[in-house]
Amino acid sequence: MDQQNSAQSVILENEKAILLSVKPQFANCLVDGVKTIELRKSFPQGLASGTKMYIYSSSPQQKIIGDCEIVSVERLPIDSLWKRAICEAMISWEEFVAYFDGKADGVAITLQKPRRYTDPISLRKFTSDNVVSPPQSFQYINAPRTLME
Repeated sequence: MDQQNSAQSVILENEKAILLSVKPQFANCLVDGVKTIELRKSFPQGLASGTKMYIYSSSPQQKIIGDCEIVSVERLPIDSLWKRAICEAMISWEEFVAYFDGKADGVAITLQKPRRYTDPISLRKFTSDNVVSPPQSFQYINAPRTLME
């Protein structure tokens, strides 16, 4: 199955979704399906399985490079979080410890159905919410408007 998709194939209507800002090395692993768990210090609980997550690759690319679906969101104590994510989060122990320094718990977001767009999309062309700057971590958004503008 071809995991790359043109922007035309992702035009949606009235869908609630998440726009997630991710460092390029991790963003690429997410949309390529190599990284299946995204770790966060905080993230909303109770999202429905199948919620669409759009992946914004931060500087230097600064575009939405693909999407995936949320399977589950789990808040776990740090030691359990590491055990849960060790093979799927594509992060070293040193990076993990530095990121969660001083935190008692964290969030594992399990993802599926990754898609990389053949043509990354700027924020201005992407959302019907007129999002012009990337979220610090994540942001709820409405469905993307026609992406071929």
